[in-house]
Amino acid sequence: MPRDKSITNAKIIKYMKEEFLTYGYEKASLNRISGRIGITTAALYKHFKNKEDMFFFLVKDTIEDFERLNSSGQNNMRNNMKYNPFDKEYTDCLVDFIYEHYEGIKLLICCSKGSAYESFEDELIEMEAESNKEYAEIIKASGKKYDNLSDMEWHLLSTAYIHLVLEVVRHDMTKDEAYKHMDFVCRLLYPGWKKFLGIEM
Repeated sequence: MPRDKSITNAKIIKYMKEEFLTYGYEKASLNRISGRIGITTAALYKHFKNKEDMFFFLVKDTIEDFERLNSSGQNNMRNNMKYNPFDKEYTDCLVDFIYEHYEGIKLLICCSKGSAYESFEDELIEMEAESNKEYAEIIKASGKKYDNLSDMEWHLLSTAYIHLVLEVVRHDMTKDEAYKHMDFVCRLLYPGWKKFLGIEM
């Protein structure tokens, strides 16, 4: 991470973010970044160890906030009797989260190939699948009967949901477009999910 608080550091962060967003991790050039800043590549190494260090600096806060969001959701699911993942408030909060972390998510989803974070979306899918399985067990404990899905079926459902949610980033939707998109996703997927879980529609 940056080793001082100079104006140069602000320029480095600005231009390296633009570089990764434009070219992706694999094709990002430290020479191009240093040239835009007006310093040598050797000088750039005084601020960051390497390209991976730069990319991590740009996405670490987003990753940490995703972990906090997941932990909060898990606690809510386990401890709140009124927990309802199909509520519009839930999807609106998800959209708000995405747009509060838009550039970090864009880097992780669209620009991370070749980096240590290129499997980030796959990891989100696995977290979603595990969360859905746990929620199904909570539903079962409440006396409702749900379909006994296989691990592959949970994976497919979770993949569809996560991929569709992240389309708002892949296609650079505005926030208003994202709200409408999520309404479409809910109408597309939720009836099937509720049927699988034995929840009345």
